[in-house]
Amino acid sequence: MDGRSSAVDHGDPSHRARVPRARSLPSARPFRVAVFFTTIHYLGIVATITALVAFFLEPTQAASRIFIGGMLFSAVTWLIAFFKRRGTYCPLCKGTPLINTGARTHARAQRLLPFNHGVTATLSIMAMQKFRCMYCGSDYDLLKPSSRLHGHGEYQDQDPSLSHESRS
Repeated sequence: MDGRSSAVDHGDPSHRARVPRARSLPSARPFRVAVFFTTIHYLGIVATITALVAFFLEPTQAASRIFIGGMLFSAVTWLIAFFKRRGTYCPLCKGTPLINTGARTHARAQRLLPFNHGVTATLSIMAMQKFRCMYCGSDYDLLKPSSRLHGHGEYQDQDPSLSHESRS
């Protein structure tokens, strides 16, 4: 402790832990369609459980029909949701971030404990329109416009009144 400052200053903003910004997706449509069908499936499960409880409280033919219909509806929507979730790919690593394949997950992958990584990513999209790929650890924001599709033109940050015709 000779009074000299250390080489690493922890108050300096350049040495703080950097949090990577979320990436945009080339097309968020496959993710939104997959999450839509998964949400419909989850609602079908809730309706089926409700019909089952109603059947146990008062066993009627209507409650049993609604329960059986809910089971069939849940089976069909699970099948559709499964194929839609399997059809979504991470633009960076080409993995399927909404379905677990058994491959090793990234160290930054997030998971809500009773669920697996794929369900956690789906719930994250439902709640926040963001998710983290479980295979490459990249964050994605479905609401962020794609820079590739919208371009980074030379005059993008300038006043729109300064068009090509008004500068001549």
